[in-house]
Amino acid sequence: MRASCVKSEHGHPSHTRLARAIALAGWGRLAILAPLAMAPTLAFGQTGTPPGTTQSMPTIVVTATRIPSVDFDVPAAIGVIGSDAIVDGAPAASLSQSLARIPGVVAQDRQSYAQDSQISIRGFGSRASFGVRGIVLLVDGLPMSRPDGQGQTDPFDLASAQRIEILRGPFSALYGNAAGGVIQIFTKDGPPRPTLSLDTLYGSYNTQLERLNFGGTAGKFNYMIDGTHFRTDGYRRHSAAKRDNVRAKFSYDLGKDSSLTLLVNAEDQPFAEDPSGLTKAQFRQDPRQAVPNVFRFGAGEHHRDRQVGLVYEQQVGDDDHLHASAYSGTRRVIQFLPFAGASLNGGGAVVDLRDRLYGGGARWIHDFSFAGAPADVIAGVQYDRLVEARRGWVNDNGVLGDLRRDEHDTSTQTGEYVQVEWKPEDWVVMAGVRRSQVKFGSDDFYATSADPNDSGRQSFSHTNPVAGVMYKISPHVNAYVNYGRGFETPVLSELAYRPDGGAGFNTDLKPSGSQNYEAGVKSVWGAARLNVAVYKINTDNEIVVGSDVDGRSTFRNAGRTQRKGIEVDFQDQLPAGFGVYAAYTYLDAKFAASELAGNYLPGVPRQMLYTELSWAYAPAGFRTSIDAAWRDRMYVNDSNSDFSNSYAVVNYQAGFQQVTGPWTFKEFGRINNLLNRSYIGAVIVNASNVRYFEPEPMRNYMLGFNVSYAF
Repeated sequence: MRASCVKSEHGHPSHTRLARAIALAGWGRLAILAPLAMAPTLAFGQTGTPPGTTQSMPTIVVTATRIPSVDFDVPAAIGVIGSDAIVDGAPAASLSQSLARIPGVVAQDRQSYAQDSQISIRGFGSRASFGVRGIVLLVDGLPMSRPDGQGQTDPFDLASAQRIEILRGPFSALYGNAAGGVIQIFTKDGPPRPTLSLDTLYGSYNTQLERLNFGGTAGKFNYMIDGTHFRTDGYRRHSAAKRDNVRAKFSYDLGKDSSLTLLVNAEDQPFAEDPSGLTKAQFRQDPRQAVPNVFRFGAGEHHRDRQVGLVYEQQVGDDDHLHASAYSGTRRVIQFLPFAGASLNGGGAVVDLRDRLYGGGARWIHDFSFAGAPADVIAGVQYDRLVEARRGWVNDNGVLGDLRRDEHDTSTQTGEYVQVEWKPEDWVVMAGVRRSQVKFGSDDFYATSADPNDSGRQSFSHTNPVAGVMYKISPHVNAYVNYGRGFETPVLSELAYRPDGGAGFNTDLKPSGSQNYEAGVKSVWGAARLNVAVYKINTDNEIVVGSDVDGRSTFRNAGRTQRKGIEVDFQDQLPAGFGVYAAYTYLDAKFAASELAGNYLPGVPRQMLYTELSWAYAPAGFRTSIDAAWRDRMYVNDSNSDFSNSYAVVNYQAGFQQVTGPWTFKEFGRINNLLNRSYIGAVIVNASNVRYFEPEPMRNYMLGFNVSYAF
């Protein structure tokens, strides 16, 4: 079932009581808090390397090793996006804009803020019709993914990010269930001097964004507070949205080599209209149209997201380090789907979710020497629990109808892991193992003769070993190989219904398991960097849609799949201020067994290419860049009966910066889809109504301004 949700200000009057329930249950409208919070900068409000330029030194990453390591010396494929590139595609409201430059990652912008970005890594997560599956999402180490593997990117405030790390390949398995890849955002610390910054942006389709940011350092106390207000009418009809974010980060040096960090994230989306997908004929007729049902049933979304977390770090002597974290959060979602959902056993088409998520973890890091070479051992535990109250009603033409679903669901993940890293001369050896237990439970309070009691319990456990070896061929070239086993459980919604219509969980549905093989070469020559990775992934019990009738979706296992791929990325800083970047992906992803054998996995293009040329002229504070992306065709369903065509798109941007004493001024302009191409940027995999296609905007514009003052 594809999640769609409801708006409040532009929608049906009957929706307001649900919107009011969200507002009263939370912290109130973030628009009230935003002036007190101070928002982060846009691409034109960043400091450091101009957008599009490259770094001449290897990057420090932590995702694969959980301790700071130079990415050049890590035997794994890791992509890193710095703060400038994160917001190059202003307004930085979608993670897909940033991830487009990373090989192996398919990031599809649905042009609907009622639907999360669709993100897959090496094919993992491609089946998701809403939200993100098969990929672990983290912010400063705290999870944005649920224990069952379902996650959302909409709470991310990307302009507060210092960098994004994308871990691809076998070592993702050390993060537990559904770790086909790991995307982790690390947010900025406050600057040494108290600094106030204001951003404004205006774009096509009445897109507007305002951000305030205030951060600094006072003795042992570091702080950063961001607030963002975003709104748009949207490219397509019935795609308007409004969103407010507040993010705060407070760190205190406790002395004696210890620190405590408080992280607060709050996001309100008072409304987001959903235009839904189109058939290919509808796309060719008018890509901006929305199907009549979205108006009739008021398709769209309200949601409210809150999270508070604590991170404690303690250095113990010279050789030991302790890292501990705890978090708690809530999420409230009201969804109005674009159909009635009147079936007596369909679960309804108005969905009310009240989620409470909490958990924590701890890891111990010990430095030692083995056979005369430095080594580290990391041992940790993680616990995450989701408690969800789910109700569903008939969508009576945009009005709340009869009850069709009422249940309390839980999912829990417990994990224990050990990881060892050893660095003898010219070698890096890494190995680890994680044991994960995932438990599901559902208590169904809506049971009738037509809709039997769907209560149930299910649990899965898996042990995932990983290992990798890197050899330093020369000071400029490293080569590595690695191997790992991963697994992905069904999410709660996939376990909910049995294919035979009987009572209880779909206990026949099994987790998918994978064997991952990877080899790669990393090269650094001055400012030039080249990374090449080749891989093969064999997956058993791939989870696919079994049926979808009136919103009641069932799932099944489809046997084996095989993925074989090549990923290449290159960057260099050229003379006279020029910089180049290119990334290429080849992925052959097919079903290898069952009646689908030989078919391609839907939602996964075979080839992608991204290129960027930038130029900066420092004396004038000027920088500019042009980027181009090409994507191969994508099949839209398991049967491969239809596909989205390949496309190429070109974007251009330019900006200026002036510094006058404590004042800094920046101006920014961007043209997206410079050549005014009509193309499909995202697909809805296995849509039962065959409306698979979600078009991208024609040529559109953005202009922005930033001013900051350092006290």
